[in-house]
Amino acid sequence: MGYLPEVLVQHLEEIYSLNRDRNLQIIEQIKAITATLNQAGISPLFMKGTGNLVDGVYSDVGERIIGDIDFLVPEKDFLTAAELFEKEGYEICFPAYLPYDQMKHYPRLWKEDVIAEIEIHRLPVTLKYTTHFSADFVLNSKKSVAGFPGCYVLADDHKVILNFIHSQLSNSGHALGTVSLRDVYDNYCLSKLVDPQWIAEISPFERKYNAYSTIARKLLGIPILDKLSLTSKVFCWKHDQNLISPFFRIVNRIPWAIGVFIFIVIPMKLKEFINYKEARQIIIHKFGSKDWYTHKLKIYKKKITG
Repeated sequence: MGYLPEVLVQHLEEIYSLNRDRNLQIIEQIKAITATLNQAGISPLFMKGTGNLVDGVYSDVGERIIGDIDFLVPEKDFLTAAELFEKEGYEICFPAYLPYDQMKHYPRLWKEDVIAEIEIHRLPVTLKYTTHFSADFVLNSKKSVAGFPGCYVLADDHKVILNFIHSQLSNSGHALGTVSLRDVYDNYCLSKLVDPQWIAEISPFERKYNAYSTIARKLLGIPILDKLSLTSKVFCWKHDQNLISPFFRIVNRIPWAIGVFIFIVIPMKLKEFINYKEARQIIIHKFGSKDWYTHKLKIYKKKITG
């Protein structure tokens, strides 16, 4: 007897087939991106899902859903790379008003006749975490990819670190007691390439990484051999409560959402308002728009309710 209803199996098979076709098109787009950059003397370093895809981390091309194509270029090539793709017909999805040297990546670019949007990074992570994971740090250890001349990916241990920072620090997973099954699966695949315990021991966020590793093993049914630290116990408890109690999920998120708004969003927007004319114009326009308030209320409702 199968574990899943036949109708669900058929549905998943159809999704898998569509995603496999899409990923094959993404691979061709990656080759085209690489060729464009190589002609200008730039070597891209592909990150996250696309980096794992071209590096053969997954057992099959279709098993990972890819959103956009993230790649890192050296700081000196950042704007040049953006200009190259804009000349090819890529357009900015959402205009930006901050100086580009203050952005993690160039505004997302899209083009009607390609399968995925692209993000050109000058930093692998948000500025807050570049002390431990800078562009120079990852570029100095970049890894070439067999079958994809001219492009690179992160070193295997750096893939693990980026997976953790993106899931648990940048996206507040550790603070909220949440994980993405996609990130957990990536972590599992990467654990076959490098010893995660070694990563934990050298990380300045060792306890948080161990908590993430613990919940990953728990969700995938892998035995947990070591005694759990208090940090791991609290994280696992919060994760379980998020799943079984809608009331806990809301109460858990409200202080976080309020704190983010008061201590991060307001100071950041105030600084932008003071320093940049374009920011002032956009902010004044938003404050006078009923639709903007409605949109923001929907976003914060979603963050609070999960």
